[in-house]
Amino acid sequence: MKFLSFIALTIAISVLGSCEKQIDIPVRNITFPMPENTHLKGLQLQDKLNEYVRKGLVGASLAVDDPVNGFWAGAAGKACLETGEDLTRYHLQFSGSISKMYIGTIIMMLREEGLINLDAGMNEYLPENICSRVTNGNEITIYQLMTHSTGLYDYTEDPQGYFDFMNDPGNIILTPLQMIEILYGKKASFNPGEKHEYCNSNFLLLAIIIDHIIDGNHAEYLKSHILDPLDLDQTYYKIQEGYPYPDGAVNAYSDYMANGKITNITDIYDNKWNLMVGDDGLIASVYDYLRFTKSLFEGEIISQGSLSDMQEWFYWDDSDENSWRSGLSIHCWRNDLKDVWGMGHSGSTDGMGGFVFYFPERAVTIALFTNVGVERGESAEIFYNLWEEVVEIAKE
Repeated sequence: MKFLSFIALTIAISVLGSCEKQIDIPVRNITFPMPENTHLKGLQLQDKLNEYVRKGLVGASLAVDDPVNGFWAGAAGKACLETGEDLTRYHLQFSGSISKMYIGTIIMMLREEGLINLDAGMNEYLPENICSRVTNGNEITIYQLMTHSTGLYDYTEDPQGYFDFMNDPGNIILTPLQMIEILYGKKASFNPGEKHEYCNSNFLLLAIIIDHIIDGNHAEYLKSHILDPLDLDQTYYKIQEGYPYPDGAVNAYSDYMANGKITNITDIYDNKWNLMVGDDGLIASVYDYLRFTKSLFEGEIISQGSLSDMQEWFYWDDSDENSWRSGLSIHCWRNDLKDVWGMGHSGSTDGMGGFVFYFPERAVTIALFTNVGVERGESAEIFYNLWEEVVEIAKE
């Protein structure tokens, strides 16, 4: 999940300040090699996307890989409402918190290289001038960062830290180290290890830890160690040409006031995307999201031992075993009936929503994305219901 209340406030200020002027960015159509649609239930899946666009989603794109029923990728709705550009299976979608699964995978790769210890404190990898100013920075471990058990203040929830961005979103550029400064001196919500509370600051710090360990840029490591070997050439993060709005990227929309009015927030979202590091910031085709997730959980990126460690599940509410549970940078998703489960990650913020999960029972991988925000309003329920129904069809 992604909780970005400051984005909603950013949108409100920007829209009000511009007399509700909406800016759309041209969507450039792209194509690239993708398997033919052979899935036995492809027509049902397409009908389901069409149905939920009629219910209120701007656009929805889906990819399913099933060793039994075959492959299918498709889309419905619009990539840009203002120009009427149809959404296709090739268009690129924003990731939200799904980026965290990529960062966590890099951490596991570095552990396999002997470069990081999950039980070590983050102060073994970051300089003292950072750790001493982050509350409990000399106590927090890498494991606690990966499992959201640090108690850190969430930098994305800080309105003061984003006032400059809100007032001039096109010209504010913050480095990752400047983003960390938002945490300095902020009170922790609990002591490290006491419980679990979702916090984007954890993965901002993990990205910077990777930078220090490799003495370079974690985006370069992602490209050289994951994207290039897997030929994920429709995945963009920080360093690729065209970022943060590469060819094929959709426009982003939000019902930020929860009043049923959809607003194009692409210009604001575009600038926000360029700021997010570690906890957010990927842009990719739905096919690339699917291929990364499938490759990860089928042991093509890290060892089976590392995969087992990532699946050390914890409950967000220790008193309720029916609560949402997660592992090391991944989520465990179960349907409402609790008879289907998968592992992967979800993403949700103003401007997008996404699920990408691997279902080990039959090695099925499903990636579903929308280009309208699912943090609030009717779109949240609509998109989740679509996901439940897509899983049911794909798993039959």
